[in-house]
Amino acid sequence: MRVLRLAQLEFRRFRGPLSRLVPWVLALVPLLYGSLYLWSNWDPYGLLHRVPVAIVNEDKPVEVEGRTVDGGARLVRAVRESGSFDWHTSDTATAHDKLRNGDYFFTVTVPRDFSAALSSSLSQKPRRATVHLELNDANGFIIGKAADQARLELQNQLSAAAQEVELRQVFGQGKELKDGLDESAASAKRLAGRADDPAATGPGLQKLSQQLAHLSSAVPHAPEGQAAKDQARLLASPVDVTSANLHPAHLYGRGMTPFFFSIALWVFGLVGYLVLRPYNPRAVDEGRPATATLAGWLPTALLGVLGALVLYAVVQLGLDLDAEHPWLLVALVCLAALSFVALAQFFRALLGSTGDLILLILLMLQLTSCGGLYPVETTPAFFRALHPVMPMTYLVDGLRVTISGGQGSTLGLSFGVLAAYGAAALLATGLVLARRRRWSMQRLKPEIQF
Repeated sequence: MRVLRLAQLEFRRFRGPLSRLVPWVLALVPLLYGSLYLWSNWDPYGLLHRVPVAIVNEDKPVEVEGRTVDGGARLVRAVRESGSFDWHTSDTATAHDKLRNGDYFFTVTVPRDFSAALSSSLSQKPRRATVHLELNDANGFIIGKAADQARLELQNQLSAAAQEVELRQVFGQGKELKDGLDESAASAKRLAGRADDPAATGPGLQKLSQQLAHLSSAVPHAPEGQAAKDQARLLASPVDVTSANLHPAHLYGRGMTPFFFSIALWVFGLVGYLVLRPYNPRAVDEGRPATATLAGWLPTALLGVLGALVLYAVVQLGLDLDAEHPWLLVALVCLAALSFVALAQFFRALLGSTGDLILLILLMLQLTSCGGLYPVETTPAFFRALHPVMPMTYLVDGLRVTISGGQGSTLGLSFGVLAAYGAAALLATGLVLARRRRWSMQRLKPEIQF
């Protein structure tokens, strides 16, 4: 019974409107962490139709035996009707700029000779038709895996286009052969009916000879030797999809580094104030909130910077991270450590131990809305709304640029937003501590300790 009584007393320590919620929120942590993460990543591949991509059609239609072959237009129509991605038709320059800026996740270019290559499949010198897929890992590494689905789809669409052209050519030649045979048969029948008239037989034979010559020319010449092998290989695989990457991450680990670095730095801010105090009560009582704020922030912030540097050094030396811009990466993780510690200090100073739960919940929300794994376009509307206001979003985006390369404007925005969050958190903590100098019964109660 004593055990139960002591356990009951432990729960009674949580008094006050917010403190009473602490045990209940703790009990909800597994639910929040598990359900939010599952919700945000429940069916990313089923929502790829929200991911914006571009298709550029530079193809020039060609005339083959009186028929127009426009394979590029057919391919564009087919992929847009498939609904696999949010396809946008674009010109080359616009598509390239938007790929660099992150407005498109990849681009597909249909070259000028696409139709000409398709129509050559039954010629003596067949050529394989190709399209070009271009990615940018600075926009996210996992989308490259999703692009494999697009590559397969393009391969199927191209094969269908090639087979359609080939069948049209075959059936077109077959119709010509049938018409010629019908006409030749009619001429032979007329000639047989006039066999007793030499004056009519001569011109009839000449006309029949001309028709047979024309019929012979309609029959395609079968390729021989190497040409036959090339045509057989081309008919077996009539199309090809080439690919390139503006800023490749190369390895899965390099692609995931921005996400895991961001988690590590946020968790440090959360844990740091479980050990160190967020402010000095004596400095607050003496009416120096600014001093108390900076004195409470600086030790944890310095440890955060040290931790960020150790993390980078170990990953670089142990795993060969080899970032494109290592010094900018170092500067960014140090700024993130300073900012995240400032945010942790604010919630700890404002809410006490309850602030730790808020920081944990914010961690869950940022994990699911920062776009660290899949494009944020594949998440539910709730997480898409959170995406632009969460600090981790900008750290992930900035680290991608420092590791794989990318737009300097994206990196500049990351530095600016993280600095603004840190400065705002320090200012807010100062305002909280300025009010703490006033005594109340609530301040006389001991703080909850875990």
